[in-house]
Amino acid sequence: MSLQFIFGNSGSGKSDFLYDSVLKQAKENKEQQFLIIVPEQFTMQTQRELVERQKQHAIMNVDVLSFARLAYRVFDDLGKQNVVVLEETGKNLVLRKVAEQKKAELNVLGANMNKMGYVGEVKSLISELMQYNIRPDALAEFLEKEPLGEGLRLKMQDVLTMYQGFTEYLKGRYITAEEVLELLYDVAEESKLLCGSVIVLDEFTGFTPIQNRLMEKLLVLAKKVSVSVTMDVREDFYQCRGVHELFAMSKKTVASLLKVAELCKVPVEEPIVLPTGEKRRYAGAPDLYFMEQNLFRPGAGSYRYKVSEKAMKSNKNHEKLTDSQLEETPDIRITSLKNPREELKFAAREIVRLTREQGYRYRDIAVVTGDVQQYGNYVPEIFEQYHIPYFIDQTKNILFHPFIECIRAILEMIEYDFSYESVFRFLRCGLAEKIIPQGKLSSMELELDGETGEKSAQCKEQTIHRLTEQEIDRLENYVLARGIRGASRWSKPWTFVMPDGTLEDMERLNEIREAVYENFKPLLMAFRGKENTVSTQTFELYSLIRRLDMEQLLKERGEFFEKNGNQARAKEYDQIYKIVMDLLDKVTSLLGDETMTIREYSDILDAGFEAAKVGIIPPGNDTVTVGDIERTRLKHIKILFFVGVNDGVVPKAGNQGGIISQFEREKMAEYHLELAPGAREKVFIQKFYLYLNMTKPSERLYVTFCRVNSDGKALRRSYLIGTLLKLFPQLVVEEPSEEETLEGVLTAESALPFLMEGLNKPVEDEEAWTALLAWYLSDEGDREKALQLFDAAFGVHQDDAISKAVTKALYGNTLDNSVTRLEQFAACAFAHYLSYGLRLRERELQQFASVDMGNIYHDVLERFAKGIEMSEYTWFDIPQEAQDALLSQSMEDAIAGSGIGDVFEDARNSYLLKRMETTAKRTIWALMLQVRKGKFVPSGFEVSFSRDERLDAVQFQLGEDEKMRLRGRIDRIDTYETDDKVYVKIIDYKSGNTSFSLLNFYYGLQLQLVVYMNAALELTKKKYKGKDTEPAGIFYYHITDPMVDADGQESEEEIRRSILEQLKVGGLVNEDPEIYGAMDTDFSGTSTVIPVALKADGSLKATSKTASTYEFGLMSDYVRKKIEHVGKEIFAGNVAVKPYLLGDRSGCDYCPYHTICGFDVRMPGFSYQQFEKFDSSEEILAHIREEIGEPGKNPDGE
Repeated sequence: MSLQFIFGNSGSGKSDFLYDSVLKQAKENKEQQFLIIVPEQFTMQTQRELVERQKQHAIMNVDVLSFARLAYRVFDDLGKQNVVVLEETGKNLVLRKVAEQKKAELNVLGANMNKMGYVGEVKSLISELMQYNIRPDALAEFLEKEPLGEGLRLKMQDVLTMYQGFTEYLKGRYITAEEVLELLYDVAEESKLLCGSVIVLDEFTGFTPIQNRLMEKLLVLAKKVSVSVTMDVREDFYQCRGVHELFAMSKKTVASLLKVAELCKVPVEEPIVLPTGEKRRYAGAPDLYFMEQNLFRPGAGSYRYKVSEKAMKSNKNHEKLTDSQLEETPDIRITSLKNPREELKFAAREIVRLTREQGYRYRDIAVVTGDVQQYGNYVPEIFEQYHIPYFIDQTKNILFHPFIECIRAILEMIEYDFSYESVFRFLRCGLAEKIIPQGKLSSMELELDGETGEKSAQCKEQTIHRLTEQEIDRLENYVLARGIRGASRWSKPWTFVMPDGTLEDMERLNEIREAVYENFKPLLMAFRGKENTVSTQTFELYSLIRRLDMEQLLKERGEFFEKNGNQARAKEYDQIYKIVMDLLDKVTSLLGDETMTIREYSDILDAGFEAAKVGIIPPGNDTVTVGDIERTRLKHIKILFFVGVNDGVVPKAGNQGGIISQFEREKMAEYHLELAPGAREKVFIQKFYLYLNMTKPSERLYVTFCRVNSDGKALRRSYLIGTLLKLFPQLVVEEPSEEETLEGVLTAESALPFLMEGLNKPVEDEEAWTALLAWYLSDEGDREKALQLFDAAFGVHQDDAISKAVTKALYGNTLDNSVTRLEQFAACAFAHYLSYGLRLRERELQQFASVDMGNIYHDVLERFAKGIEMSEYTWFDIPQEAQDALLSQSMEDAIAGSGIGDVFEDARNSYLLKRMETTAKRTIWALMLQVRKGKFVPSGFEVSFSRDERLDAVQFQLGEDEKMRLRGRIDRIDTYETDDKVYVKIIDYKSGNTSFSLLNFYYGLQLQLVVYMNAALELTKKKYKGKDTEPAGIFYYHITDPMVDADGQESEEEIRRSILEQLKVGGLVNEDPEIYGAMDTDFSGTSTVIPVALKADGSLKATSKTASTYEFGLMSDYVRKKIEHVGKEIFAGNVAVKPYLLGDRSGCDYCPYHTICGFDVRMPGFSYQQFEKFDSSEEILAHIREEIGEPGKNPDGE
């Protein structure tokens, strides 16, 4: 038994020396057992390397193991198969359960346990305590004896509570991975494998206390133990001046092993000191050798290149160099790029150039970074664009994998009782395709085999109809429209047929409904039964996964990715099902007899999903490795790209989220409870990893950093850049142009940015760009891509009218229009075409929207008015008690008749209903007072002017065959009759705050009131034969319950008047004093009924909204002309994407079709229909007169 160190700088060939020595001895002494122990992530690569070194490509008496694999190998040899190791996912499950059990005792940690990733933090800390051999009793003693602040004591007490609960739960059932080495320590002496073996430890940068303890046994039992140590051979191997030394970790390792050897009385052989890599790794790269010898060393000098400045510039620009120049140009390049994406594009271009022009293989090249998570996201897109085979050396979290999303959606359906969100989260996860068979199976076909529990052969042969996206869309539309919530609604047949649906549609929807409910019913019952255990719940979850054949669906997806060349994704899908099944097994074995709520069960599974990782094996031998500066093992790399060398990444920013702070670690260290290095020590350790990383390449080193991150935030370069520039003062930081150049044209995909650059502006090399364009246009596969780019660059939007045939097919020969439709056309012809031509509709939702509120208000007012007509009362004499009773009945009937009564079962909508009742009461109060203050009498409510009325006001002949009829309902018509005239007033109720604008009327955006007035005048004329009819006013009434600004000093009458002022109608009043006087008989000054105010002399104030009878006539004629014009434009096929723009309002406001038309004024061909603003109503009326051919100012022609 003996211990021997092999010392050497990075690149000196320590691993080569050890492996060659072992293989030589193994060949000479076939009975001798050789064990090569390396870190876990290096085992496969080391084994492959050893096999490749042998001529026969086989090794018999040499094993490559990690410490954990060594333990399992020994356990197998000793027949200790009953050792059950709790893996990382299992730890998370147990800790989640312990946290639930001990939550009352967790004063500090308890509030965070439900945060994503926090259970993992606790697990990492407990694993660290175990690795460093700190037991719960030692931690308890520390808390008792050390003087700690109250906050720190409470937190550490929580850690102890979790640690004790964790160890107690596992006692007698499992051991953890950290305890495996303790068990190996206990049984090592029984192992024939270890006794007399030759053990080699390679690639370690240090050992944990548990590993050091195991070394006591290995040193005693083994014939010889050899340990490779990376250290500058100029250093004193046995003296360390502090953690700030570059090789402090190596010296600490040597010291700890020497202490173990001394304790065990194991002789230490003379170390083997290997020469530097000057003539090995760096034989052709003197500057890389200089860097290895001087990086992070005190008093380092600077390197002077012999090559001329011209040659260095040529190297920077990739110009062709002579052989002598090539030997002397820098092998280190430092480049500044815009962002992480540009860094990887630069690396990709260089990799392609190096492999094409200089004969390198992809396996000769590696890309490393301190932030694999960020840079790894860009690698697939960019490297595939440049046709570079790659392997990203990282384990991937499964938390957001589609299969995991599916399982979480399943549990969410149970927890939230088939809520809309959870059901469609499940159905749209991509793994619900087989939820329903095609057609219904008979009970015989559904029978299960009594012995196996599997479906019968006949059932297996049943053709499965996969649920399609279109069917899910239809199902979702139905569920939203009918407001289906809760498992009870899914358990019963749906009978309501949608307006655009059929009985066949309903039959299919019910098949899907039934399949969803019946598949989920067993799992639902498992969680509703209070006595059901986790074992039962997990079995039903597993059964549901089996019923839906998710294993096969995952396999199909994996095959799809493999077929399309995405090996990494294919491997991920190959592993995910087994990972989940293993997790469900762990849940059953660990917690099977427990009882849990669905929330607790979901939290437990989430904790397991957080810990589970997918490991990807390299898809091939000749690939570029992309990895982490600390984790990834790089062997025989010729060219290294070190990307992301920015502050915060190199060195890595300190982890502020750890449970135990640096101060607490130091406190524990004072008490001889040593944990892993803290933030301060890690800064120095990172320098050592940087040294190991940057000295890996044998020929070239590329160092890049970015100026901004992916979000555009400015970044600083790492201190490492300055360190390199001091070592190599002749180096210049390169900063390539951000413009796309010919340099990037290396593959068809990577040439696209250069092609696009030339489409937008002139490029330097126009001849090359033209040749590239010609190539794209000549290549059948890429021609379409080029034409699409041309269309994007030079395409101009054109508005083409639809043909007469299409117009006729859409609209027929007669347009049956609402006034709203005409206003829609005036706002935007294309929006009109989508709404009324193609009949596109927004998805129907069963919710209480503003339109529903408006409809109910209209219905209430109509029912109330008809109630008065049928009673013995009038608007002028109905008593308050009868008024309240009638309003209450009208409200109740309106809700019942709305078809959405069940919406009000919701608490929020129930509150809105009460608000509506208050508003309706306020509205009736105001309308009553307004009617009673005048002589006008309500004579019609919800008056329809349909085609049956044969009104000239709503009939239009647009051409020989084309006609248009208007339809609508006037909310209220009031009349005032004199001896020879009948004055007509119309009111339109609005739940929104709408005001009449003459400018909007002129442009066709607000035609409703004038059209309604024309129809009302004609209807009244028919009713009052022999009398003239005259417009009195067109009004909007805003249905609301206004708030009054008051200071508490106002009288009841003042408050009442203020409310009436806010509730008076808005619109236009006839300026005839007899007419507006009949609307409000007792006002002086400002009316609280109509928008009229008088001066002291009795004349109208300028603020009054009035028009003369003649002007009403002008508007009447103009509206006919405007409607005829719109009708003809519709029949002409006008579908122009040209919304109006009037001030700060446009036709695009609140338009649901923006994603269809793609309107954008920045794109050629798109523009607004600019509507001019006029200074006054007189100017607008002048334009109206001009357009209808009446240029005169007034009826007298003045």
